[in-house]
Amino acid sequence: MGKAGRKNKYETHVKPYLSKIPNWYLTKTEAQIAKKLGISQAAWTNYKKQYPELMECLQMSQEDLVDELKGILKKKAQGFYYTEKTKTVIKEGGKESKKIEEKEKYAQPDTGAIHLLLKNFDPSWHNDDKQTMDLKREQNEIMKQKAEAAQW
Repeated sequence: MGKAGRKNKYETHVKPYLSKIPNWYLTKTEAQIAKKLGISQAAWTNYKKQYPELMECLQMSQEDLVDELKGILKKKAQGFYYTEKTKTVIKEGGKESKKIEEKEKYAQPDTGAIHLLLKNFDPSWHNDDKQTMDLKREQNEIMKQKAEAAQW
């Protein structure tokens, strides 16, 4: 006697795409990936728990994404050159012609990115005011105590 209920779609809808999922993970959310695979988000969550190969695939994808984002953040912190393309359609005498213009531009270093990188990668560098941080900690402790007192 067979089990009642829905048939597991992992073998047919997920496993054949394990090699493609890392690329999808770079540009899509897990909900979008589940939809692309034709499964529900609940099934996706269950499959992650049930199949270690899927979880490993996602962890590698996440590590790749983090590495890529770190590279982008570093590039943004240092400033970089990029090519901007503009497309213009010109109409003359009933004829259309397209003109593509390329300009090299420079993106200035981003101080927010610089700050974040220095704060995370250089333990000797920080610009958080110690007194302000101590006051915030004290304020959080007082709020916590008030919340606990209110529960009694």
